[in-house]
Amino acid sequence: MSSEQKTILGVLSKRQLIYLIGGGALIYSYIPFVFNLFPNFFIALIACMGSALPVAALTCLLAFLKKESLHLNYDHYLLIKHQYKTQIGVWRKGKTPKEWMMSND
Repeated sequence: MSSEQKTILGVLSKRQLIYLIGGGALIYSYIPFVFNLFPNFFIALIACMGSALPVAALTCLLAFLKKESLHLNYDHYLLIKHQYKTQIGVWRKGKTPKEWMMSND
């Protein structure tokens, strides 16, 4: 299968819906606090938009965009990049193990 199943009204996949709900809940949780920091309504509105924009951009990046050269969604791509350091092992040439590999401490 080359693409995700769009199960929510034929437009969104379950993964995308989870990202949208999570991003929306995060914005919904801190926007009232940001709004109450400013006495003027218009300044508070601009501050709310400015503080919600990075979360919305990150949510849309992870939910909708793909890394086309690898045919991966960005969330899967970033997860693989993050786990790369733990995948590096000790490699050796030849069939016989080295002396330090055989020590039973």
